[in-house]
Amino acid sequence: MNDDRIATLRSPKGSLVSVYVDRPSPGGFAALLADLLKPIRERAESLDREVRLAVRSDVERIRDLAEKLEVDSAPAYAVFASELDEVFIVEPLTTPVIDFATLGTRPYLLPLRAVPRPLRSAILVADRGLARTFVGFQGLVDELGKPLRADLGKSNFGGFSGYEEHGVRAHAEVEANRIWKEAGSRLLEAHQDRRFDYLAIGSQEETVEDIARTLHPYLARLQRTSFVANPHTLTMPGLRTEIALLDAAVRRERQETLAGRVCETAWSGGNAVLGLTPTLEAANAQAVDTLAVAGWFMRPGTLCEECGFLARDGETCAVCGAPVFSADDVVGALMDAVVSAGGSVHQIEVASPLDRYGVGALTRFPVGD
Repeated sequence: MNDDRIATLRSPKGSLVSVYVDRPSPGGFAALLADLLKPIRERAESLDREVRLAVRSDVERIRDLAEKLEVDSAPAYAVFASELDEVFIVEPLTTPVIDFATLGTRPYLLPLRAVPRPLRSAILVADRGLARTFVGFQGLVDELGKPLRADLGKSNFGGFSGYEEHGVRAHAEVEANRIWKEAGSRLLEAHQDRRFDYLAIGSQEETVEDIARTLHPYLARLQRTSFVANPHTLTMPGLRTEIALLDAAVRRERQETLAGRVCETAWSGGNAVLGLTPTLEAANAQAVDTLAVAGWFMRPGTLCEECGFLARDGETCAVCGAPVFSADDVVGALMDAVVSAGGSVHQIEVASPLDRYGVGALTRFPVGD
């Protein structure tokens, strides 16, 4: 989905319908859409006649999509519709979302903002005689170059003197380090072309640290993980499965770290805020650098379309005095505001201290009292 294109949609009269649907059991789209859209139609009845009629039309048009969505194969869909603003967009999604529908002046983007960014991994699978390099991204794993082989010499030392045996072993060590360094050079070149998010070393446990010590400092500074693997018997399906598990583990670790950092910074009086109202205030001041949202935390609120001011409630904007629009979920609008101001947004799916507050942020400068 082109998030930037969707994010620019506007409906000055507040008639933009945003709908997200996960694939239900076969034959279930009609009932699901009807349930989601019923509150939208009821809410529109309190609006002026032009908007009311337009929303009715959009609701019926979206409900008519049920048969088409049944035969399509995407796991989820997003629909944005406003007859008054000549908008009707149906987008297949690649990941599951929450079932949700809302009406407002802007598209509701929280389910899209919450989709984790794909991770790009540098993968080195090696033992002392063979090294293979791969790049992982979006569920795909591609081998980088041909396997690198070491000349380990004779492994049977029968008849050798102790000195000769030592020499052969030393040569094998040099060769192992050579192929590990060459593998690292390949990955470094790929890293310089496009940055990796983390490094995965596949080997026997006792060899992982030896391999890591041969890598360039740029690679060594990447977040590192490891898994048990044999480069001689490695299969691509097995490697894809392993990297998918590592991607998930890396995301969990990063989420735990970020949630802890936000909370600890706020608790210690640093540049951070916790809780929805303080975070809205920070976003209004364009102070949010990094926003963290605990799971699918949602709360109603208001949005001023004139100046973008966000609040928990009210009928007029506290800044410019213009009438405000109610938002079924002001957290989605908060995410949009942070992104527009150059910040980043992160959904925290793991249990963390942030659960107590729902939302928090690292700020660029002190805000509040």
